[in-house]
Amino acid sequence: MHSDENAPRVPSNPAMLDAIGKAMDYWSGEFYRRRNHDEKLCPPVELSAFPETLEEWKLKRQEIKKLFEEHIYGPIPPPPDKLEMRLLSEKRDALNDTAIRREIRIYCKMNDGRSHDFDMLLYIPKNVSAPPPVFVGLNFDGNQANTPEVDVRTTRGAAHIPGNWWRCGVTAENKRLIKLDSWNFENAMQRGYAVATANYGEIFPDNPFGYEQSIYTLFKTPEELKSLPDLPAPLRKFGAISAWAWGLSRMLDALGTIPEVDAGRAAVLGHSRLGKTALWAGANDERFKMVISNNSGCLGAAPSCREFGERVGHLAYIQRFWFVETLMQYAYRENTMPVDQHQLLALVAPRTLYVASSSEDHGADPKGEFMSARAASAVWKLYGSPAGMLENMPEVGAGTAGSNGVFYHVKYGPHSITGEDWQHYYDCADKIFNKR
Repeated sequence: MHSDENAPRVPSNPAMLDAIGKAMDYWSGEFYRRRNHDEKLCPPVELSAFPETLEEWKLKRQEIKKLFEEHIYGPIPPPPDKLEMRLLSEKRDALNDTAIRREIRIYCKMNDGRSHDFDMLLYIPKNVSAPPPVFVGLNFDGNQANTPEVDVRTTRGAAHIPGNWWRCGVTAENKRLIKLDSWNFENAMQRGYAVATANYGEIFPDNPFGYEQSIYTLFKTPEELKSLPDLPAPLRKFGAISAWAWGLSRMLDALGTIPEVDAGRAAVLGHSRLGKTALWAGANDERFKMVISNNSGCLGAAPSCREFGERVGHLAYIQRFWFVETLMQYAYRENTMPVDQHQLLALVAPRTLYVASSSEDHGADPKGEFMSARAASAVWKLYGSPAGMLENMPEVGAGTAGSNGVFYHVKYGPHSITGEDWQHYYDCADKIFNKR
């Protein structure tokens, strides 16, 4: 446990992060200029086929998941020895008396005394006759940034740090009300869904030195973690995405102890890098009955072999700490990768998969995201879902396509998650969780 568990979690080396951030600003611009946004320049794409029988798929599934562990994300660590919770606050007339709001500190403890904790913000609708299903996801800017209620405490992992670390999700201490559409709590209450979120920076700070303040402190020695950001790091076999996915499972553990919520009907959701995280969490934790990828793009839902938009080389260099070091060997050599992202989507079967894109989000490759979802739907057919779940990519703004396991939509606009996306997710969840 941290010596002062209420203190902001400030990196010990902000000056170094600021210097690295300036370099990354430059290199990110260079990688952006190398992006391909021209369909004519894409190589021929033939996504690998899946086994023809369910028995063969069940065997193949374990092999595919192992390849994603070894070559891209790394394994998700085991649960802690003990999980404890402390109620930080409760408000029974939240959101204009439509919800019960709780702020809960989740303590992940090991028998040797090591501990890591993070804060979960939970809204539970009041207009329900039985415990409701729950959407579970991580946020970028802190719990206080995503709710209209100004009395929610500032997330420790979203506190201000000196300098301006590059795109790490760090916000000023009192920055609030900036991501209200991203979480849509008020509409969730109207639709009868609970929503739980936590800041990803409290699970693994999104910077190259984040290992030392992450959940990996439960499993590795300080010396092991301190050496990881050094270049090269050939022994680094785990990264931030697996840590964030681990956090999502711990949130579900905690929700399972709360009788006002039906954790057996849980959807995991994420946007952008946290969309990649939601897919990886859903592939590993089958308690999530619905898995939602919002604009997850490269190494999320989009196939790497298309070489369109953001590419493996960009992430392998700029965000290398998200992944295992093995990924570096596939930088701009996507055709040599042993797996592609449609296979990640297939790991969700036979549970519900929802992939969403934005029309102007060329970096995330909307067409590629749809291609992956369509290819993966073959596995749902092995489980008995009707054929023809996804055929042609829907028009922008046309609503949800698909049924019987795999769903997709593309909205107008840039890289974002908005109320429009959430309405599609609620509509789908109504069917999956038998709410209507």
